[in-house]
Amino acid sequence: MNQELLHKFIEAIVAEVVRRVAILERQKQHPEDVLVLIAAPTAYPEELKALLRAQFGEGYTPLCFRENCELPHAVYAEALSQAQILEQVTKAKTVILIAPRLEQLQEIAEGNDRDFLSYLMIRSVLWRKDVRLYLDFEPPRFKRNTFLEGVSSSLDTLREMGVTVSPYYTGDAARQIGESLVTEADVLAAADRADKTIRCRVGAIITPAARDALAVHDVIVQYEGEKL
Repeated sequence: MNQELLHKFIEAIVAEVVRRVAILERQKQHPEDVLVLIAAPTAYPEELKALLRAQFGEGYTPLCFRENCELPHAVYAEALSQAQILEQVTKAKTVILIAPRLEQLQEIAEGNDRDFLSYLMIRSVLWRKDVRLYLDFEPPRFKRNTFLEGVSSSLDTLREMGVTVSPYYTGDAARQIGESLVTEADVLAAADRADKTIRCRVGAIITPAARDALAVHDVIVQYEGEKL
């Protein structure tokens, strides 16, 4: 067997091992570990469901702050007391806010906790949980003296607070937000794209052949929550 075929064979084995480990981890995960806060109607419900399924399997709890939540097995905030909701947040290891109002982004970034949902997010940050913000739009670039400037500034502040900020609507959202395994094929595919970027989850496995390819090609590896 030549060296190239050997590399491909090893990568195939590693990919299968990672896939099976991920399945086992999702099976062990309790739904209370991941709390998904639905702030408003979701513009891309199917993409959101696919992303959450890819990341957590069935191991998450959707908590809806509005009527008619698109996610399965949703718990509605109006049926719970604030104390019960706060208890769910304290138990969770990961807290994800989906598509909040733009004004709410600024409230959270400024530490304004008068709104209960903002209060929950600020507390989650202070308690050093895995806090994520999944947006239904691409974060805007800096626009001086416009409303978008405030949105961009708020998102930058949230990233500095340790919040993972990612759009969930575009393409394969699970792939956009982060790979758990990077292979040589991923590097070669990224080399042909305009952004030349591979997005990884923290702790992602980069195979030996992928590292060799990274040394040759002008490809950037970006981890969750990291700004380029």
